[in-house]
Amino acid sequence: MTVCAAVSAVLALTACAPVEDFLSDAAWSGVPQNPVPVVDQVDRDDPFGGTRAEDYAEGFEAPEAASIGGHPADRVQEAYETTRDFLEAVYLEPDAVFDEDNSAFTALLTGQALDWYLEYHGHEDPELDSRGVPFNLAPGTAEPIGDVVKVDGRMWAETARDENGWDYLAVHTEYTIVHPVSRPDGSASVRLVTSHYGEVAFYDPGDGTWEAFPNWWRFVGPAHCLAEEHTFTPAYPDEGQRGERARGVPEDAYDLDNARDQEDCGAIRDT
Repeated sequence: MTVCAAVSAVLALTACAPVEDFLSDAAWSGVPQNPVPVVDQVDRDDPFGGTRAEDYAEGFEAPEAASIGGHPADRVQEAYETTRDFLEAVYLEPDAVFDEDNSAFTALLTGQALDWYLEYHGHEDPELDSRGVPFNLAPGTAEPIGDVVKVDGRMWAETARDENGWDYLAVHTEYTIVHPVSRPDGSASVRLVTSHYGEVAFYDPGDGTWEAFPNWWRFVGPAHCLAEEHTFTPAYPDEGQRGERARGVPEDAYDLDNARDQEDCGAIRDT
């Protein structure tokens, strides 16, 4: 099972001279009561104001299920609710997002799924590293602004067959997820926009339970494009770009359909 995560960065960060000018001016501002200039892209009293996320939902919802491919509605409903639990553990649990504590996520894994996660945790091949499944910001790089995360998207189920010929119930997930964050010292803020794609594969072992394998990928921005990192490092508006430089014409980070075809380290507009 291959899991991958791609990072997108802000094109504006490729223009280093204005950033250097700003830092030079700020260094000479001589304002003793506020020696660290605050560079906010987020209104801390209205973190989603003026963006599409203003109309997004707070959190994930499980749809009402119907029977699918021989699976009765109550079993499909259980799969939907388990998928919602996975998404909440990955994206809404502050300890996971900001402190890399993924215990709420791993508590949902059982059997071979848990064995797979532990065996491939820290794998030398980034495409196989199971640490790419949770959503973790690099420790010490961000703190949440408020306690609301906005979400827009959907999940839906259908029967599927894997490459080994095993049938399973696939719960597909496609979401835009918005986290307003600030640098821990409060000197800058930004809205991190995640475009999430993939599925949770539910296998029926025949004992009335599901064994669930999350298999998804994401694009996150504005973030520094650090190819060897399994975590994401927010790119604040007063920072020069680290890692690979943003490529291409800046895209709308809120456009989920468009982001599906976004190249690695593709440029995005302000969020």
